[in-house]
Amino acid sequence: MFNIMQKFIRIRILALAALFTIPLLPLQRAMAAFMLGGGEDYAILFQGTGGNTLQVTNVTVNGNVGVADSGQMTDSGPSTINGRIDFSAADTGQFSNNNGSNVITGGVHYNVAAVQNAMNYVNSLSQMLLGDAGTAVAISNGTILNASSGTTYVVNGQIVHVFDATSFANGGNQTLTINGSATDLVAINLDGLGNIQFHGGILLTGGITADDVVFNLGGGNYTTHTGAGSLDINNNGGTAGLAQGIFLDPNGAMDATNAEIFGRMFGGDAHDFQYVSGSTITMPPGGQVPDPGATILLMGLGLAFLAGAKKKFRS
Repeated sequence: MFNIMQKFIRIRILALAALFTIPLLPLQRAMAAFMLGGGEDYAILFQGTGGNTLQVTNVTVNGNVGVADSGQMTDSGPSTINGRIDFSAADTGQFSNNNGSNVITGGVHYNVAAVQNAMNYVNSLSQMLLGDAGTAVAISNGTILNASSGTTYVVNGQIVHVFDATSFANGGNQTLTINGSATDLVAINLDGLGNIQFHGGILLTGGITADDVVFNLGGGNYTTHTGAGSLDINNNGGTAGLAQGIFLDPNGAMDATNAEIFGRMFGGDAHDFQYVSGSTITMPPGGQVPDPGATILLMGLGLAFLAGAKKKFRS
């Protein structure tokens, strides 16, 4: 009888662990990252408005590339894309692979609706953040931002600490430090400051990660996707510091030259997007809030397991 009781107790412990631990693991990840409406599946999302071109030369992409609207892409190589290239449009010959040494592990795909959906979502995110009056801050080389100092807003159901930069400098071998916990989300609005250059490093401390931080250039026209300042990342192959975060510029030109990036680049307006000269971008591991139905199913299975174990014990 004692052995049977021990066995039943072990069964209950395992069942309870399955019931409470399994659903909460993905939730813990989801609390710590910006919801990106599908953008979490991409390292690069190019606006592509007006049939402009994502120009790729001598680079590495550790993640997927999405080209929205009627955008085109030219890969002059040699490049390695450890992921897919997805176009929202049908195949009209808009992709040019000009180097036999190019590696595209996930292939090239067309009519991928998720690309445009994700692009629309992050465009909307940029506009919402732009409308939130954040804590004014002058950002210069060596600045340390504490997430808790930002004005808090609820954006897409998430609590975000928002800052409005009154000036910005991130020069070579200099670091902007953002300090926050693993559950903090930080947005820095950079609109109205002209062209923005990330030529130094972004240091994240306290548990905050690249998917928890958005650098939002914002501004311009969100219908024509024009009129905002440009965004340039060039940290000398990472020797000047690692660029970390979600770099969002829907209505301005974007480029990465000899850059080392851990994060994402979204936008590019009605202009070509230069991703060139030995640059490497690595997409953080994505995470979504689990489907409520899946969570309920897991809970139900756990309860059923307990009931079955109890019935077996009685018999």
